Amino acid sequence: MSPGTFLLRRRRWAAALLAALIGLVDRPRPEDLLAFADLGRKVLEGRLDEVYAGSFTQSGPLQLVLSRLLLIGGDASMPAAPVRIVVDVALTLGAMAACRGRPARECVVAVLALLWLLGPTPWAGHPAEVAIPILWSFAMVLQRDGRWLVAAALLGASALIAPIAVLGFPCLLAVAGPLRAARTALVAAAVAVSGFLPFVLSGEFGMFGHVWPVSPGTLPYLLGLREATWVARLLQAAVVSGGCALIAWLLRGRLVAVAAAPLVAALLRPATDPIMFDYYWLPTSVASVLLVALLPDGLPLPWQAVAVVLGYLTMLAATTDQGAIGAAAMLAGYLVLAASWRPRWATQV
Repeated sequence: MSPGTFLLRRRRWAAALLAALIGLVDRPRPEDLLAFADLGRKVLEGRLDEVYAGSFTQSGPLQLVLSRLLLIGGDASMPAAPVRIVVDVALTLGAMAACRGRPARECVVAVLALLWLLGPTPWAGHPAEVAIPILWSFAMVLQRDGRWLVAAALLGASALIAPIAVLGFPCLLAVAGPLRAARTALVAAAVAVSGFLPFVLSGEFGMFGHVWPVSPGTLPYLLGLREATWVARLLQAAVVSGGCALIAWLLRGRLVAVAAAPLVAALLRPATDPIMFDYYWLPTSVASVLLVALLPDGLPLPWQAVAVVLGYLTMLAATTDQGAIGAAAMLAGYLVLAASWRPRWATQV
């Protein structure tokens, strides 16, 4: 047996080993993880009136609890090596599993995922937000299978990680008609609201009092805004959710929509946000890897190669000082590819 054949047959073992080595060697210190873990401890202790007492916390209670779990055995803001290894291996093998048993595709996706893990963003700021596009995609598959209540629960969980996740709810239009998608989204919203309600009833809930400074180079800055309130966030939400809904509807019934709709929602956030943080790129990177995993076999190899390159460039865009421009450029690239591929996207959800 040649070395190439051996590696191909043992590709998942090899990828898991490399991911574990990255998790062992990499020593990230996500900037907000320690503060979130402390707030998560307060949630677990029932001190709900202290969690959202100020406007600092814009993340959901589930993210705060997950941050506490990620720091079990950790040193200050750095997760322990076993935690890093488990997360990195799970993300790599999960991406390979999405390829549905296609060995060559699994190898490409594994390389892309490992390159992402070697970069600066996998543990940036809010590592729990890696789960958001994964939850969106799983919810789409469950909705397609008729398990809409479970789909609603997953979407609600994504919003309890970060409220911004509600902008991905229109992904459901790829697998359901407007009425059924709206029903699931409304139940998901109810799940999210019920998760925040105990904190609201505690009497101290300052989340909606937050005002964001507008960073130079962002779209809101170019439009003349110098600070952004929740009103501006609602306008942003209309753009992001509208773009997500459009792509989901255009690709309805196609398997690639399970990644493409979340990717558009994830890219529109940094493209339209008034401020730029590295962790905004967590969902975009995960969704770009998932897109490569779900590309139809009938797509010509040159176009598949372009999708892989775009996926890698999406990861690199997080390292630039022009995140909004990078997100817009990547979004434009994917839309050009979409216009070229659409007749060939025959694989059904």
